[in-house]
Amino acid sequence: MQNHPLPRLDSVPELRAGLQKHCRLCRGEVWEDPSGKHRVGCLDASQWEETQQLLRGNAAQLALHDPPYNLVAFEKRSVAKFVDWCRLWVTNTYRALTNDASLYVWIGADQTDGFQPLPDFMLMMRGTDFRPRSLITMRNQRGYGTQKNWMAVRQELLFYTKGSPVFNVDAEYTEIPKILRGYYKEVNGVLTENSERSKSDNIRAGNVWVDIQQVFYRMEENVNGCYAQKPLKSCERIVRASSNPGDLVLDFFAHSGSTLLAAEMLGRRCYTMDIDPVFCEITIRRLERFRNKGKPGWQNSNPFADEIASDEKLKALLQSLDGEGQDQIAPAVSSPEKGQRLLFS
Repeated sequence: MQNHPLPRLDSVPELRAGLQKHCRLCRGEVWEDPSGKHRVGCLDASQWEETQQLLRGNAAQLALHDPPYNLVAFEKRSVAKFVDWCRLWVTNTYRALTNDASLYVWIGADQTDGFQPLPDFMLMMRGTDFRPRSLITMRNQRGYGTQKNWMAVRQELLFYTKGSPVFNVDAEYTEIPKILRGYYKEVNGVLTENSERSKSDNIRAGNVWVDIQQVFYRMEENVNGCYAQKPLKSCERIVRASSNPGDLVLDFFAHSGSTLLAAEMLGRRCYTMDIDPVFCEITIRRLERFRNKGKPGWQNSNPFADEIASDEKLKALLQSLDGEGQDQIAPAVSSPEKGQRLLFS
């Protein structure tokens, strides 16, 4: 079995710099999908002019963003500066959506730092024209914590709307059988419980998701080097619920390309961007790998395995890291340094 782990690319700038020569995009450029469905831009989401380069007059029915928490272009910022930066791309998102559209944002709540940036981000959103709809929690199978606190196993997802967008409720039904009983009610003189009155044999996900496996290195969809990528199943659920086939999905923070791949699988179009050429390249290669081999990721390998094998400088760099890449092949949510938690799509 191949085993070519990479360290977290967001935390090893010299490795990202070494991989850039193998990327087809430079800052300010946009890749056009040969099929005409998707676009990937090496652009800055906080700049409206660059957002227009990606859109070219099109408007999206759904935006699904996973911004890097407390970091802007890989540089640590205070919560206040992070939220100020978020306000810019949120404004650009609103302008990029149709009159009836949905916005989902993955955002962290660091329990060692006043649950930031979630509360300040939510306060900022109150000053926008987006309507808050739900705070969704996705439960990780593993987390981090101490002997004096509850294990942190949740990821937070905010759901907002503009106008009256589509919501396909069938997308909410999980693979979990309906086994929970309760909420008894008399119907036509007969006492029934909630599972008997339902039209489905499965439970609805609601706004607490417990049926989605977080990504780790043994999964086919794993993209080695991308820290805490979002599971395809979570992206598929959102895309199914808040868009229709043929709709345009927008993602300002491509990272591992999960949103684009979900859109490809479900017959939607996706325009996505990332400020770093390496993550743009990973996104493009992930789409190409899926189309050519039917594989959604690299499991124990990585997107640049061939280039690294023939590049002595990159090989030497990886060897010099002396096992620091173990952060990548550890559980997707590990114990981060304060203020350094990074979650991308």
